[in-house]
Amino acid sequence: MEFLIKGIKQSRTIYLLIFLIIMALLAIFGNSFGVLFVIANCAVLFLILVLFNKAKISGNRKFKVVSQIIVAMYSVFLTSFFLIESIIILEAKASNKDDFKNVDFVIILGAGLHGDIPSKTLETRLEAGKQFLLKNKNLPVIVSGGQGEGETISEAKAMGKYLTDKGIAENRIYYESESTTTYENLKFSKQIIKQLGVTEPTVLIVTNDYHVVRAKMIGKELGLESYGLGGKSPMLVRINYFIREYFGIVKTIINQYL
Repeated sequence: MEFLIKGIKQSRTIYLLIFLIIMALLAIFGNSFGVLFVIANCAVLFLILVLFNKAKISGNRKFKVVSQIIVAMYSVFLTSFFLIESIIILEAKASNKDDFKNVDFVIILGAGLHGDIPSKTLETRLEAGKQFLLKNKNLPVIVSGGQGEGETISEAKAMGKYLTDKGIAENRIYYESESTTTYENLKFSKQIIKQLGVTEPTVLIVTNDYHVVRAKMIGKELGLESYGLGGKSPMLVRINYFIREYFGIVKTIINQYL
């Protein structure tokens, strides 16, 4: 009996600790994707603990079986999460180089505007693309992005202005102004390349470091030989988007293979 009471007290301490962690994260970072991800994991751990305690107290085998099934499923999820995150991180590091060979076109992916001003995320992509284009003066570039809610012009138009202001000649820039997703960015950009007479292009996709893996996967799906160049994002943004990107990659895999 004393052992059971001790176990209950320990469980309450763990529950309280989980609750305090969740409250602290919400207070510091708000309800960002990363915070919600941590909360969801805490909720699963809480559920597992509750089921194990019920099984121990009641002796009901049903609670034990259910908890074991949840643990097995959660273990599979964690394994896939850490595997995919490792790939994302390794690809992000590899994408920092700028010595890509045999590139026919550069494609810079849109990422939102504030009115007609590029968002911080988009600005990091444009900076990475600009530096590469200044070093490779003969390469054409496609700026890809439509006009979304709260945007006064298309992302492509704002991106083109940014590049010309930074010294990229206007005659090197092609505009794709209809896309709203990464898939459309690359699909519509490929159509422009085909119209220019290049049927089997090698492209450099410029995006953010956390997004390189998925962009290259979509490029491969569309038949584009692709490299990825990643603009580096601020640390807190990177953590949030690195987590979110796991689910984007899983969705892409499901769409491609299932």
